[in-house]
Amino acid sequence: MKREELYKEIGLIDENLIEAAGHSGIEKRKKRISKKWVVLVSCLILCSSTSTALLATAYYKNQNSELYIRYLTDEDMDLVPATEYDAEKFLQALKSDNDVYVYIAINRLVECFNDHKLREKALKELQPFLTNDNQKIADAAAFAIDILSKSYRSPYIFKLADGSIIFTLFNNYSDYGSQNVLWRIKDNVLEEYSSFSTPSMYIKEIIPSPNRKLVAIVTCSNKSEFVEIINVEERRSSPELVESARVKYGVQKKLDTWVRVDHENYSYANNIVWKDNDTLEFEGSFSYQDNEIVEDVAVAYQFSKKVIEVKENGSSK
Repeated sequence: MKREELYKEIGLIDENLIEAAGHSGIEKRKKRISKKWVVLVSCLILCSSTSTALLATAYYKNQNSELYIRYLTDEDMDLVPATEYDAEKFLQALKSDNDVYVYIAINRLVECFNDHKLREKALKELQPFLTNDNQKIADAAAFAIDILSKSYRSPYIFKLADGSIIFTLFNNYSDYGSQNVLWRIKDNVLEEYSSFSTPSMYIKEIIPSPNRKLVAIVTCSNKSEFVEIINVEERRSSPELVESARVKYGVQKKLDTWVRVDHENYSYANNIVWKDNDTLEFEGSFSYQDNEIVEDVAVAYQFSKKVIEVKENGSSK
């Protein structure tokens, strides 16, 4: 039974009052419902604002802690510190029955140059190898002793105008040349001056300028040759000249001059000479269009002005 009917059944309240009471109840319910919704919506807004703030905080925190890597070295990849030079390991290797180990150890002992005690110890241990039956081992020992004793008489040592000397180790260990690392001694301190990446796998020649302020470094692989000029004192170098000249000449002759992904150029430099203290000249044999065309050219590079000239030299093969 409805509340209004109940009131009428009892007969205690006037009908007008019953109707008023009915409307009043509805209004109160509406007000109660309205207040409940206001509270609920307010809670939702508050929760939403709090969640947004928390998400924003988490986002910025994540942004600030995001992994950032600029460059990974080989040592980083191995997850271990770089291995320090260990002269004792190479001194022990001199006792090996393996000629390759002995040959490597002799060359690596040159690196103890900066440590007086180790240098003297290495000099003593290397003496017996001067008369070794293996000529490559005997030659390596003679060169190492020449460096460690500070005699500097070997033809593989190049004295420069600034008083420094440069050289390679593992001299002519391969049919293609020596190790592709250039060493320097300046003010009685040995340093690894420069190294070359593939395809410059070997140092074939070191050619100082007449005044010995510049050096031409000829490197190679088993497929290509490369030439670079270095001012050792100022640590400045030219572009690689064989590929630079090959591309320039190819453009002049409208030949295909694509650069290979492995950077091999299948080209060669011959008769490399210094025209003067600043200009290097050589004859090039340049390959184009997958070796279908070979052009013989004359190349001249002026170091101070960074100018390269390439001219035809003979007929194409």
